[in-house]
Amino acid sequence: PPAGGGPRYEIPALPPDRLRLSGAASSLDDLLRTVETSLAEGDTTRLLELMVTAGEYERILYPAFPAAHPPINAGFETLWLLHVTDAIPGLRKVLRDYGGRRVRILHVRFEKPDQDFVNFILDETSAVDLEVDGERRDGVRLFGSVFHVGNQWKVLSYPDD
Repeated sequence: PPAGGGPRYEIPALPPDRLRLSGAASSLDDLLRTVETSLAEGDTTRLLELMVTAGEYERILYPAFPAAHPPINAGFETLWLLHVTDAIPGLRKVLRDYGGRRVRILHVRFEKPDQDFVNFILDETSAVDLEVDGERRDGVRLFGSVFHVGNQWKVLSYPDD
């Protein structure tokens, strides 16, 4: 087992051409500003583009996640289905709650930041302080986790809670 309690399996490094993300933001700040703008405009398409695609999940994230390895050995299809069946209703909820409104993200915190999975960094489980139409709200679950490959940032999920 590796020092520090990391994964007990090998995560193969992918070549740069396999690490390209479609529709990604160029930084966490860019991601947050794009979420704000997309919510104000009710832009479902852009919010979906900011979320991991099935191909990106399969190629980059899935091989690194513990559930893909012993003792669980869950297949990609199973993990993707579990992921997307939460993320899409979560996106609908976010749009229902904040779509067409003036949202300004003031601060974001992650329960588990900067988890290094060789090919990407995962910032897991966010809480966001924001203003909605001038009213402050703290600890909002606007999106779940985010990940980045270098300077390509995407939302892993929109929480349905």
